[in-house]
Amino acid sequence: MKHNNELPHNKLPFKLNMPYDELEFDLEVINDRFVGYDSYKYLKEVVIFNIPVKNVELIFYWEVLKIIILEFEPKDLPKLKNLSNLNFTKVNNLYVKSTFKICKGVIYLCG
Repeated sequence: MKHNNELPHNKLPFKLNMPYDELEFDLEVINDRFVGYDSYKYLKEVVIFNIPVKNVELIFYWEVLKIIILEFEPKDLPKLKNLSNLNFTKVNNLYVKSTFKICKGVIYLCG
């Protein structure tokens, strides 16, 4: 199934260190996951490796994208092993990419 907003199979419409103002009209404010960081839901449809992303959370620090969290349906997880090649870390049914170290098993910033 081809989705309208589908990018090449391994590309996302955002990347780490992207400025907030390039995405601001595609974002909705949500509860902050980390103190001092601003969390947003990405409103557009995202498809990667021909799999729709259930939910996208983008976390900014000083208006610069620092953390990307992709949530998938559990049934799709076995098909997503290639995300690790794009420097995402699997945490339950989420894939996380960050400019900071993310500890495995739990999403919180490690020292």
